[in-house]
Amino acid sequence: MTRFFETDVKAISGQWLNDLQLGEFLAAALVQLVERDSSVDIVAIGKASREMEAAASATLASQVRRRFIVCDSGSIPGSAQDVDVLIGDHPIPDEASLRAGRALLAFLDTPTQSDVTLFLVSGGASSLCALPSPPLQLAEMASVWRAALRSGIDITTLNMIRAATSAIAGGAVLRHVQTPESRTLIMVDNVISGAPWVASGLTFQYEPTRQEFESLIHQLNLTDVELETNLNAAFEARRAAMAAPVSTKHHNEVVADPDMLYQHAIRQARQLGYEVIEMGSHIHGDVDEVSTNWEMALTDAAKTGKPTCLVGVGEITVRVRGEGKGGRCQEFAWTMADILARLSRPAAFAARASDGRDYVEGVGGAWVDNSTRERAREMGFDWRAIKDANDSHRALTALGQLFEGRHTGWNLCDLYVAVL
Repeated sequence: MTRFFETDVKAISGQWLNDLQLGEFLAAALVQLVERDSSVDIVAIGKASREMEAAASATLASQVRRRFIVCDSGSIPGSAQDVDVLIGDHPIPDEASLRAGRALLAFLDTPTQSDVTLFLVSGGASSLCALPSPPLQLAEMASVWRAALRSGIDITTLNMIRAATSAIAGGAVLRHVQTPESRTLIMVDNVISGAPWVASGLTFQYEPTRQEFESLIHQLNLTDVELETNLNAAFEARRAAMAAPVSTKHHNEVVADPDMLYQHAIRQARQLGYEVIEMGSHIHGDVDEVSTNWEMALTDAAKTGKPTCLVGVGEITVRVRGEGKGGRCQEFAWTMADILARLSRPAAFAARASDGRDYVEGVGGAWVDNSTRERAREMGFDWRAIKDANDSHRALTALGQLFEGRHTGWNLCDLYVAVL
């Protein structure tokens, strides 16, 4: 029999998907940003691109003249195909991502009679639609990603490196816009620095100095001399290209952010009768440091004897040292299993990826409770060995404690919930 606190932790972490309506948020924003008599070209890129484009097209209707969409494979249901949609790869760009980057510039460089270019941007865009500044090659971008995992740098630092060596990110794309005005509506998935670094700051001006760029590269701890040389050369090539003026009148606007997810979960917990401890909507940092903070809060709450719920939203960092399989949410849940096992009261913890994919295809996150660690031991899994190998997926699969993953049409970071 499922215990009530397990049911509650799943409900609190998942109900938002039934209640929040993207179309309503987009429609309200577009009324303010786009005149009714303006013709519009739509450029939608990211994990939520298809949903954002559909909502915008429904609102703008006959105002839409052209559209350009790039999404991930998970956004395409079943075997459905759409000739107007390009598919890139995430989190590491592939040849399809490179084709999408070239196609984006071709789309924008084509003369248009529209009044406004409307960018609809969500997380993942910097990988799905990529165009490195020469001489940087696609394979070297993958090497940068792997170096970032090994070094444990945060996502904003990685995005700065991407933007500083990209022919489209960090505002470079604006130099190709042909319409007199342009707007960007952003679904934020970056809790460290917000909208300016979604999609590696696609429509935000970013022009770091040589010294600033060298500081960023230093954090990667690169051992490949040729890669470092090409990164520096790409930076210089981009810097020269950024000298070209921007002719469009541009404005960036947030249409959805992680705080929406956070506030909804808080309301849901209170409706279920829990006292809520608000852990914040900007959670980031190493998984062990973050879990220590949650352990302290849970330990204090356990002393009160009251039904309590901890809620947080963010994007933790996992330094990958092992050869196992997992994702941020799975790693966080597995770490919390050890903490819950030591609590004096029944408790459960859930971590869900708002985009419906916790790195592994078909997995949306994971949940654990007081008994997880012991049940894992009985099945032959050593908690510490699994953690050291970054192999949480294997253990949580055997335990049946993964959330099924599916494309959600959102990308608002990860939601973390603990109840006791």
